[in-house]
Amino acid sequence: MTRIRASCPSCGEVDLRPADLTLTIVRDADGQVADGSAYRFRCPACTHVVAKPADARIADLLRTGGVEAEEFEPANEDADQRPPHPELPPDGPRLTHDDLLDLHLLLATGSWFEQLLTTSR
Repeated sequence: MTRIRASCPSCGEVDLRPADLTLTIVRDADGQVADGSAYRFRCPACTHVVAKPADARIADLLRTGGVEAEEFEPANEDADQRPPHPELPPDGPRLTHDDLLDLHLLLATGSWFEQLLTTSR
């Protein structure tokens, strides 16, 4: 089985299997690996998610090692076809401290699920 050695900022070098890594390749207009390409993994020692940029050489090495890649090709130079990032939520009102407290109090009741079902959208 193929082992891939990567480095965690907290733990140093760790050994991973190809299935442990996620590779995202962004292609520019002429098909080359572009800025924004990256790989990420969860460190087996400290469980932190580690993300690192992937240039063409790194992307080729990871794919040769068996890592599956998601590829994105922008329709034009201004388009960004990368998947949404969890830290960039969709448009809508932000969750406030009051919202969080209301949710906490609701979850403490025995009928929270039924109350959520009857809430207007």
